[in-house]
Amino acid sequence: MTILSASMAQRFIDKMAQYMEYNINIMNENGTIIASRDESRIGNFHEVAYEMLHGESEQREVEEEKKFIGTKPGVNLVIEYKNKPVGVVGVTGDPGSVKAFAGLVKVSLEAMIEYEVYMEKKRTRRNKTEQFMYTLLFEENPDISLLENLAAEIELKKNLLAVAIIIKVNKSYDRLSMISAIRASKNCVNSDLITVASNDNIVILKAVEAKGNNDMFDYKYEIREFIEDFMSRMSDNFGESDFGFFIGSLQNKIGMYRHSYFHANEMLLHVKEKEGIHFFDCNIIDHFRSIVTMKEYSEIFNTYNDVFSTDDQQMIAETVEVLGRNNYNMVNSAKDLFMHRNTLVFRLNKIKNTLNIDPISNSADREFLNELAYYFRNK
Repeated sequence: MTILSASMAQRFIDKMAQYMEYNINIMNENGTIIASRDESRIGNFHEVAYEMLHGESEQREVEEEKKFIGTKPGVNLVIEYKNKPVGVVGVTGDPGSVKAFAGLVKVSLEAMIEYEVYMEKKRTRRNKTEQFMYTLLFEENPDISLLENLAAEIELKKNLLAVAIIIKVNKSYDRLSMISAIRASKNCVNSDLITVASNDNIVILKAVEAKGNNDMFDYKYEIREFIEDFMSRMSDNFGESDFGFFIGSLQNKIGMYRHSYFHANEMLLHVKEKEGIHFFDCNIIDHFRSIVTMKEYSEIFNTYNDVFSTDDQQMIAETVEVLGRNNYNMVNSAKDLFMHRNTLVFRLNKIKNTLNIDPISNSADREFLNELAYYFRNK
């Protein structure tokens, strides 16, 4: 990008013109006047500015009219950005009278250049970020080399440990204010990339901050803290039931981040509860079940259709689902089923005796029963 553009220079002069009566000229690296209060001088060559930029002088005073090409009496100062000359600013008038003012103009212009460059980089990064996120998440066959180039341009770290988060907002909302709240939330870092999908779901590629070997251990805590702080910033118009957070798989390669998004989106489609926080890590079995067709389940479990009546199948499906949700805790499961613990024990004993399994103490038997119940529930 051009550090000192003609449009920026002219905007600066137009603003300064409101507070001073001196003429200001701004010259580019070629010594050409690109902005001036005196429009007739724009485009002219300024010999002193050219010599300053191609020599070592940071300040030159001109006392005689037309002694140098394109100049008038005044003070000329080099404009710098990051300690490198990018142009010259000249204030026309008696050098002794305008010298102090010229210094103020130089400092003000350098401050404006720094701000404009910062804002342009920010705009460019936002555009590149949107392009990166669109290519990564929504294109069918993304070009990995293009993604790597875009990642470099937005200064995304290589092998960054990250996870995709889909935020489903169950009511209309203002995109900018929502993204601002996300950006202000605890644990939100510069590496986090945010976009809004066409269905108005918010998608975040959330960096998991490196903390040595405890990255995997701490990340769920970090994500929950981030979400809770975000929720605390929402107005009273929003409640917990208005948000669903679906967190995909942890990934650490650019080409794999999209899989984290796919896993988050899969939960969004299949998890019954559309509010609350849902981690893919806690729903892996459901993921594998979604890959295996019911035809394959039927090929495995069809014999048991003759072993259990329709009512028994429904009972097994309901009972095992609740047991699984409560990690096979009998007391909590009985409460969720609105029955006495002894009734639940009777149900479970009936299953155990028929199949000769013990899902309470034997993990392999438990896995078998879980899948059988899933088959009864979904066939």
